[in-house]
Amino acid sequence: DTLAQRKPHPLPLLAAAERMHIDPATCIYVGDDERDIVAANAAGMASVAALWGYRLDADDPLAWGAERMIEHPAQLQRGDAWPPARG
Repeated sequence: DTLAQRKPHPLPLLAAAERMHIDPATCIYVGDDERDIVAANAAGMASVAALWGYRLDADDPLAWGAERMIEHPAQLQRGDAWPPARG
């Protein structure tokens, strides 16, 4: 909430990468909402849709454009849950 833009604008993700001195293209962003995936894609980051947490019944994670989808946090421990970074 400290930036001029909020997700789905990529600025929050780009600012976080910059503060960590990480190239956004080497980041993989995990989100549980369409705005997370839209922001990741706009920032040039690979994206994973988390299918748990708060989501409206009308939401369609298949339409969000994530490179991977996972149903449980424990899946993040497996390498096949992660898409390749873009950088």
